[in-house]
Amino acid sequence: MSLFLTNRWALRFVGLGLIALITAGCGGGAPYEQVPVTGKVTYEDGSLIPAARISITFAPQAPSIDRKTHPRPAMAEVNVADGTFKNVTTRKFDDGATIGPNKVLIVSYDRQDNQTNAVPAIYRSVDSTPLKIEITPDDTHFELKVRKSK
Repeated sequence: MSLFLTNRWALRFVGLGLIALITAGCGGGAPYEQVPVTGKVTYEDGSLIPAARISITFAPQAPSIDRKTHPRPAMAEVNVADGTFKNVTTRKFDDGATIGPNKVLIVSYDRQDNQTNAVPAIYRSVDSTPLKIEITPDDTHFELKVRKSK
């Protein structure tokens, strides 16, 4: 009987080990890797953008894995007092932006949360923004310059 119990526990232990190995290979994490990103947004001449609020979005340009699996954009608020941004968020607070090529969208707002032209409209769309960056695990701080509105 003692041998039977020992073998049963051994079988359970081996079975649990196999289940752990199988599920570990199933990749329970996100399909796209993110890294924390920081930086500063100013006009091309280095001056601060006069706005009550500025949002920044990193739109990853990585291809979709399949019809349901797409890289998600990451967003942050710019500190309008000094132009800096941090806490870039994709899914969870400060999880970062997707590694690889990203287009950057920047939108300025007034005190009533209406979009303003402090940042030209060209920076509001993935199709028109001239800001393109390459995020790598070693390159995560970006100094972004935008044109002044005319």
